[in-house]
Amino acid sequence: MQRNGSTPYRLRALYALASTLAAAAALAAPAAHAQRYPDRPVQVIVPYAPGGSVDVIARSLAQKLTERMGQTVFIENRAGAGGTIGVGAVTRAKPDGYTLLLTSLGAVTVTVHLTKAGYDPLKDLAPISLLATSGLVVSVKEDSPIRSVRDLIAAAKAKPGALSYAVTGVGSQTFLAGELLKRSLDLDMVPVQYKGGGPAAAAVAAGEVQAGITDSGPIQPLLQSKRVRVLAVTGSQRASAMPDVPTMEEAGVPGFKIDSAIALFAPAGTPPEIVDKLNAEVAAALKSPDLIDRIHAASHDPKPNSPAEMKTMLKSEFDRWGAMVREAGVKLE
Repeated sequence: MQRNGSTPYRLRALYALASTLAAAAALAAPAAHAQRYPDRPVQVIVPYAPGGSVDVIARSLAQKLTERMGQTVFIENRAGAGGTIGVGAVTRAKPDGYTLLLTSLGAVTVTVHLTKAGYDPLKDLAPISLLATSGLVVSVKEDSPIRSVRDLIAAAKAKPGALSYAVTGVGSQTFLAGELLKRSLDLDMVPVQYKGGGPAAAAVAAGEVQAGITDSGPIQPLLQSKRVRVLAVTGSQRASAMPDVPTMEEAGVPGFKIDSAIALFAPAGTPPEIVDKLNAEVAAALKSPDLIDRIHAASHDPKPNSPAEMKTMLKSEFDRWGAMVREAGVKLE
């Protein structure tokens, strides 16, 4: 004969054991998932058209990660609206490590201050790693009579509103660089937007525009084939791939320094174990000599960092560009 209350006691013990086991399973699940990750293809969204530096570096990295992780890592280009279409798609994706964002920092630190992007990069993205850095470039067609930055400034002043220049989308870092240049020198020039660095560089080489402020990667082969002339780089130092090209400061525009960077992100809420695993895989991939060569060929320098360092960098760049937008009074019409 059972004692009164013995069955409820046993039931309570069973419930407690079940709860303990469930909690242990919940704690173990992310680690187990990270150990299995990835067990299917990984999509990396690039928010620009094919052909630009971001796209070239993305495809090169994807190939190396595919080799390292044993699962296909593939690129999907979702261009438009200064990168906000592609970035927005990632912020709305399931945070499981199977949809990632590889982008110029401009799409998450510049454009959001100029448009209603519909997302907050500081809250809606999980930084994985910085990938590479470079400056932007100011270029013209090879047979252009404009042979220096001073010539460009003189041409713009001679015919206000007549000189057009290519940028990678309104609201992009290249767009803002042009706006800052115009305001700092009181120039009246017309930006023409393209959906990526490749199309923008091609427009300069074809003479569709009189000049371009673009990322450096797609300009490099055009420079080598003597289809464009690079007047200056916007970075704080000369580009390793173009050592003879002056910085904007050296070319006569004091204080004009804009560095560009490319980074990898996941949707906010992605398990830290997966973020850390991706960071480690990226860091290892960026030590590969053939990948380093490809990044250098795109006029960038590989520079991986940790998720924590990338988070700090994102916040710093977000605040810096926000202040620049406000101080310059840049607004999209």
